[in-house]
Amino acid sequence: MPPIAAPAHPPAVTARSLQLRGDRGTVYGPVDLDVAPGALTLVQGPQGAGRTSLLLTLAGRMVPDRSSELVVLGRRLPAQRSLVQREVALAGFAGIDELDDSVTVGSHVRERLAWLAPWYRRSRRADQPAVDRALAPVFGDLPVPDAQTVVWHLDEVESLLLRIALAMAQRPGMLVVDDVDQVHDPARRRLVWSRLEALAASGTTVIASCADPDEATGTAWTVLPVHAPTD
Repeated sequence: MPPIAAPAHPPAVTARSLQLRGDRGTVYGPVDLDVAPGALTLVQGPQGAGRTSLLLTLAGRMVPDRSSELVVLGRRLPAQRSLVQREVALAGFAGIDELDDSVTVGSHVRERLAWLAPWYRRSRRADQPAVDRALAPVFGDLPVPDAQTVVWHLDEVESLLLRIALAMAQRPGMLVVDDVDQVHDPARRRLVWSRLEALAASGTTVIASCADPDEATGTAWTVLPVHAPTD
């Protein structure tokens, strides 16, 4: 019998019995998950269901229980955490990628590009053309904020898309976005989802979370429901 050929496009994420338990009991799981490359996957569940911890695990930032099996972008976790962290970008996470409300959009872009640039390359001021180049792939048809706009003056959609654009500046293979519900108006939130769909269509695997159980109605997204632990 001839050997079974490897799939032409292996999954971006493969998880089996993925779970995390802490001193107070189960944080999330067990979860079985297969994510196709270039897909948009929605992790849906109420607050307290471990959505954020699950996303951080998929991004190589948290370590699951030893019994878990997890491969992300061809890298086995947690053994290859550092490699996964380079290839998976984070956006929307409280305490991780939050913006300084008193700083301008241009300053945030300049800081991010300087962080990603080689140490020997001088960081230039982020003028409007530089901001447009950095943000346009994520904002799409939506207006790119002015470089001199202070973050405090951005609306919820602009603020979250800016965080996503700063994450995408590292050109990741996978983007993980937490709490899309932070855009409170459902109609406005659809603008964010449409941009995440566009990023997935361009080849970036996207995994995003929200609490709204009806968020994926009428879409072709893969939905992973998570539930609040019972212990």
